[in-house]
Amino acid sequence: MIRTLRRPKAIRWGSVVTPANAGPYSLVKELKERGLAESITGPEGQLGSFVDSQKVVVYAGIDPTANSLHVGHLLPLMNLLHFYLHGHHSIGLIGKATASVGDPSGRNTERDSIESERLRNSFESLWAQVGRFFESGRVYAISRGYDDAKFGTRELVTNGEWLDKIRMVEFLSTIGKHVRVGQMLARESVKARMESAQGINYAEFTYQLLQSYDFWHLHQSKGCRLQIGGNDQYGNITAGIDLISRLRKSKGEESPDEFELAYGLTVPLLTTASGAKFGKSASNAVWLDEKLTTPFELYQYFVKLPDKVVEKHLKIFTLLSPSEVDVAVEEHFKASESRSAQHLLAKEVVTLIHGETKASRAFIQTQLLFGPSSDSMKFSAQEIIDAFDGDGRLVEMPKAELVGEMVSKIMRRVGAVKTRSEADNILRGGGMYYGQEGKKIYDLKASIQEDWLLDGSILLLRVGKGKFVIVHAV
Repeated sequence: MIRTLRRPKAIRWGSVVTPANAGPYSLVKELKERGLAESITGPEGQLGSFVDSQKVVVYAGIDPTANSLHVGHLLPLMNLLHFYLHGHHSIGLIGKATASVGDPSGRNTERDSIESERLRNSFESLWAQVGRFFESGRVYAISRGYDDAKFGTRELVTNGEWLDKIRMVEFLSTIGKHVRVGQMLARESVKARMESAQGINYAEFTYQLLQSYDFWHLHQSKGCRLQIGGNDQYGNITAGIDLISRLRKSKGEESPDEFELAYGLTVPLLTTASGAKFGKSASNAVWLDEKLTTPFELYQYFVKLPDKVVEKHLKIFTLLSPSEVDVAVEEHFKASESRSAQHLLAKEVVTLIHGETKASRAFIQTQLLFGPSSDSMKFSAQEIIDAFDGDGRLVEMPKAELVGEMVSKIMRRVGAVKTRSEADNILRGGGMYYGQEGKKIYDLKASIQEDWLLDGSILLLRVGKGKFVIVHAV
């Protein structure tokens, strides 16, 4: 059995008592506090009032330019998740049609053309992955105290449903005449590409028209009035808002209430240490598909983050309440060398993406491979076996061939070293350890003792800082 990791006590959302002077709960205010809302269109405070007054239909789009989502995609997806958890209707749009065109936003080079077969595979992968995200997010939210009776609704759509059917002449006559070329040229994403050495091609230039039409189509067919995207999408989002306004006015239609016809909300872009946009095109992506980035590797990405960003990331990437985050960060800085806040962050994210069991396995693997974050952190033999199931570092061996055998011989047999002389050199230099406590083995002629085995069945061997082997005595 994999033990459940300890976490801050869950708060039952919807029953939280707020201070008397705090005012009623506001979702948009919380998104701002979490760092999930950077730019918002419309008059100051109006989107918050709109969202608090009625059920809102909101969407975010992702183009299937790769076979997996990466960590950077979590920012708009977390926004969609928050809206869903608070009773609204969240739409995930997979841009099958727009992916073949290429969005120039946030890029200084031309995007590779997407061959039809690769596009189809990427679309199917992302469609399934976003669906799993919503479902795992629902389970994760319930486990963290959210009230599922107050959840909203969610759905997935693809713009191929409408863009693949529209004819070019029809598109130009109904949509094109409402778009001003001067405004298109003024978009920062377009200007940056036009000023670059490579320039911008016509397909990329018209991308904003297609994204604008997506917003218009969802506005007209599903009542969608809010689009969420990365900060580099601000121009495309406002282009969609402008198109909705022009088309509605051309039909003599007004807003159904005192609010704007449509709004936009952008999230901050996740960047690398050098400031580059985090994504697959920069060869720096941490994928959400466990076949590309394992749960253990995803855990490592977050547990290695520096102290200066851990509070921010806890608020963005988890459903822990801001007060829970404050407590966790305060405790962390009492003994920051234990990296307790980073472990909490890593565990929460892996739980959200891959589930509680895989998060627990990643945690145990980390504790054993890199040393426990607490002297009291001990695991049973079965927990270790479960955590390393399918891992090449877990080796089975008959117990009769293990106990009493020389350490140097076992090291060679399990592949920890290649030769006896290498084993002797490591032992002589004090680089061989056993057990969860990491006890050193100095004697070149030392043999495996019965009491070295955890629960009589697991021998943990560490060679220096880079190699770790688990011998399962059967």
